[in-house]
This record gives sequence, C-alpha cells and structure tokens, in this order.
Amino acid sequence: MKRYVLFFFSVLFLIPVMSQASEIERIQKAGVITVALNRDYPPFCMEKSGTLFGLDVDLAHLLAAHLDVKVRFIRPETYDQQIPGLLAGEADIIMAAMTRTVQRALLVNFSTPYFEVSQAALVRREKVPADAKAYFDLLEIKSLRLGVKAGTTHEDFARQLFPATAIKLYPTVAAAAEAVVRGEVDAMVADSPFVRVWHNTHVEHYTAVTALLEPVTREFYAFAIRKGDADFLSWLNVFVEEIKSDGTLDLLVHEYFEQMAWAAKPGEPPARQNRAEFLKNRFIIDKKTRIEQRRRAFQGKGDNYE
Repeated sequence: MKRYVLFFFSVLFLIPVMSQASEIERIQKAGVITVALNRDYPPFCMEKSGTLFGLDVDLAHLLAAHLDVKVRFIRPETYDQQIPGLLAGEADIIMAAMTRTVQRALLVNFSTPYFEVSQAALVRREKVPADAKAYFDLLEIKSLRLGVKAGTTHEDFARQLFPATAIKLYPTVAAAAEAVVRGEVDAMVADSPFVRVWHNTHVEHYTAVTALLEPVTREFYAFAIRKGDADFLSWLNVFVEEIKSDGTLDLLVHEYFEQMAWAAKPGEPPARQNRAEFLKNRFIIDKKTRIEQRRRAFQGKGDNYE
C-alpha cells in the first residue's frame, strides 16, 4: 500500500511539469517570436527608411528561421527597460548587445556569449595627450564632463571611476556621441564596437574627436531569456555555437565592421542574406583566402601563379 501511495504522489507532482508547454513550443504554436532590440546602437541595431537592420537584427531573423516562425521586434525607450520588459512577457528574448553580468544573471538566463567587447571612449582631442589610447586616460582630465548611456554597464563602470557630478546620462550612445561633438561633454564611454564604428563613420569629426580603444576590460554580449526553461536555454546555446562554427557570425562581423556597406549608402538598408547565402559567401571567402595564401607562398620563386 505504501508503494502505491508513493507512486500516486510521484505522478501527482509530475503532472504540472509534463503538461506545461516549453517556451519553444509556445513560440512555435504562436508562429512568432518577439525580440527586444537595442535602440540606435550601430552596427548591432540601426534603422533606415523604416527598416531595422544590423548584426543583432540579422541574428534574430536567423533564429526565427530555425524555429520556423516570424519575428516581431520591439525597442524599449531606455536600456534599463529591457529586463523588466522581458520578465513582464513583452518579449520572448533580448538580443540587444547585452553584456552578461552577475547582477543581471540573478534575473535572467544568459546564453553562451556571441561577442567580446571592452570599455572604450570618444573624447575631444584637446582634452587628452596625443598618445592617449585607453579609457583610463580619461582619469587625467580635470573637471571631466562625461556622457554615458543610462542603465548600462558603461554607466556602472563610469560610476566606479568618476564622481557623480561628472556624469551626464543620455538615452542612447549615439546621443552621447553627438554631445561630444557639440562640446556639451568632454568625452563619452561605451563598448568598443560602437566607439570603433562611430569613429570610422564620422571622419568629418576626426580633427576634433578621437577614439580610445585599447582594451581595459573583457566583457561578453549574450542573449537573455526568462528563467525556468532549461530546454530553451540549451537550444539557444546550440544556436550560438552553430553560428560561430559555420562561419555565419564571422561573415556578419566582416560585413558590419569591415566592409561597412551600410554606412556608405545613407537612406537605404542593406539586403538581408539568408543562411544559405551566408554559407555560400563563407565558402567563397575561404577559397579566396587559400588562393592568396598560396600566391604569397610562391612569390619570389620565379614562377607566375594564378
């Protein structure tokens, strides 16, 4: 009799677990996944002619394709609304260049990282020596006025180093960068990808503004989901590992950070490639690389090589 009672209670406790649909099942049944993006954060999320594009946007489309669902994007007004919005059910996942931190991990589950960054800065040239290279060179500026995007790890890091009176908050990193151009602040801090891209795409301000890009921290972007679904997290980690191993992520990085065609054609977003096109391009790039390597190996040996 005791065994039957134990069996009854075991089944009773298992019923809610077995009957509860996973996040993946819920998303596939709905036919759409809602993705929270960063607002105005080149080259991860940008907008031209009413179309969203960028590295995170492309990854979101690929993720949705793997799930065989449509994708819907939301962009919270401020970054500190990202996690509360996810927890409130406004989004299914955050794909917004979000840095993994132990504080955030108390609230959400993070995927395997997909991008490594460091703290960096844009600063007015007259405020630093000509050999300034790193974020910490800002510590030498007297009466520094520093622009920071609110609700980010940039703000947390800045508050550890500078007095509160020196820090001015902005809704986006782009707004903080423009404040540097106007002379409203002496410098702004952000993750290295934004600083590098902004500096390379705003050559008209080169004489007035310089970038401090020497790495001073190691931080990692990851996707965030609600706690409680180990299957969704495991699948998401496999997705991240696949885009790393099959060359998809490398191609996106090359497109958005090296080729930068999106910056050369104002007013028109670049065409989005599907996964097959990514893999085809990876094959072509690898083949060209091997050819160039063999060419260099044969240079100076007296024979022409094609």
